[in-house]
Amino acid sequence: MLVFSDENLEVIHRPGSSPYLLVTFNEMEMKANGSRFWGQRFCEKVDISALGFISRRPNWFPAASVVKAVEAVAPILRAAPERILYGHSQGGYAALRYRRRFNADVAIAFCPQISIDPKAVPFDGRFARHFSPELHANMRIAPDHAAGRAYLFFDPFHAVDHQHAVRISRAQDAVRLVPVHMTGHGTVRAFAGTARALALIEACRKDDVQSLRALARAARVTAPMRPYQIAVAAIARHGAWADRFHEHFGAAFSPVERANFLYHRANRHIRDGELATARTMLVDAMTYQPGNAGFARRIEELDGRIARGLGSRSAVQS
Repeated sequence: MLVFSDENLEVIHRPGSSPYLLVTFNEMEMKANGSRFWGQRFCEKVDISALGFISRRPNWFPAASVVKAVEAVAPILRAAPERILYGHSQGGYAALRYRRRFNADVAIAFCPQISIDPKAVPFDGRFARHFSPELHANMRIAPDHAAGRAYLFFDPFHAVDHQHAVRISRAQDAVRLVPVHMTGHGTVRAFAGTARALALIEACRKDDVQSLRALARAARVTAPMRPYQIAVAAIARHGAWADRFHEHFGAAFSPVERANFLYHRANRHIRDGELATARTMLVDAMTYQPGNAGFARRIEELDGRIARGLGSRSAVQS
C-alpha cells in the first residue's frame, strides 16, 4: 500500500509476520511506479513486514523528503519491535545516513557512498551528475546520523568503494566493515537468494560476526560476478593471465561485463604502446555496447594517435 509520495520518492508499506520491520532503499536503476519497492519479492516470499522507500530518479534520497516521509509513517515505525534498514549503493547510503532518523536497530548497507558531492569525494566522479546543491546540502554521512549497529559490505579490490567504506567507518560509530572480495560494485548480488538473504539479516540482528564472515566467504566463492572481477583486477599486473582468464570464462560474462573488460584491457594495451591491438579490442567492445559514445570517442582518439604515429615514421624515413 502506498503510504507516502512526493516529488522525490514514494513509500510502500507491506504488512507481514516477521519480528522486525525491514526498511529498504532502492539502488539507482529502480524508479518509483506507485506499486513496487526494492526487495519486494524477497519480502513476499517469507512474509516480511516492510517499508519500501523508492526514489523517483537517482537522487540519493534527499533529506527533506525523507524527513516528511518518516513523519507520515511514524505510527508504522512506532509499532515495529525492531527496525532494520537495508540498501545497496544509493540505497546503502540512505541506510547509513538515516540510521538515527529511523531509530534503527540495525543498518545493512552494500557498497554505499559517504556522499556524491564532488567537493566531498573528489576521488569518485561516478555519480556527480546526480548531485544537486539544492537537494543535497550537508548530505555527507556524519557521526550524529548513527544509531544501533551497522554492517557495511564492500569489495576491497574496488578502490573507490573501498575509500567510501573506510571514510564511513571513521565517520560513524558501530560500523562493522565486511569485505566480500571480487564482487565489485555488485556485492549485494552475491547474497541473492532467499536463504542467503535471510541468513545475512539474522546474523546482523544477532551481531554474529563469525557467521557473517562465513557467509561472506561462501558468497564470494559463488558470486556470479567473481570471474569478471578477477579478470579485470588482473589487467593491471598480469595482462596475459587476464587474457587467458577472459578466454576461459568470458563467454559467461554479461554483454556489459564483456564490453568493460575489453575497454579496460584496451587501455592497458594503449599504455603499453600496443595501439593496433587496443583498437581491435575497442571495436570488439562496441559490438557489445554499440550505443556507447565513450567507446566511440576512445576509438576516434586512438585513430588520431595511430595516424600521427604513421606520419612521424614517414617523415623520419623521408
